[in-house]
Amino acid sequence: MKLIALLFICLLGYFNPVDTHSDYPIHKIETDGLSKSAEKRLRADISEFAIKFQGRSYGYGASGPNLFDCSGYTSFIFHHFDVRLDRSSGLQSKQGKQKRISQLKTADLVFFGTQRRIQHVGIVLEASRDKLIMIHCSSSKGVVIEDVYQSDYWKERILFGKDVINS
Repeated sequence: MKLIALLFICLLGYFNPVDTHSDYPIHKIETDGLSKSAEKRLRADISEFAIKFQGRSYGYGASGPNLFDCSGYTSFIFHHFDVRLDRSSGLQSKQGKQKRISQLKTADLVFFGTQRRIQHVGIVLEASRDKLIMIHCSSSKGVVIEDVYQSDYWKERILFGKDVINS
């Protein structure tokens, strides 16, 4: 009987949807009705947390904290702040409020691909008229920071952004 009880407890822990990365506990934040200063601080906190994983390697289907794919990385980062993102970049592109590239702010998501298919997602670190700095997990470099406008590859594939904080 003790063995069955122990097995049941283990299964509950295994299937528990609470944060499984105990080294990175969830920061519960109410995003509805944030003041401008609180929103700005949250966006900065998300960026700072995202940068901590710079240099981590790519792994197909991986969602961290040691290996990531692009959407696994974005969902891991936002999950830390209790912002739930779907697991694939295609599904993430359907969440939040859509923004034009010129409207993007720190901690918005930016999507890449073709008009028919979302193929990649990154997190905006800095946006201005002349630069769009993102952090993302690329299959060739892992988690890196890049300026979209300085990359012929990303510049040609950029589609739109999403605000998943004020959605």
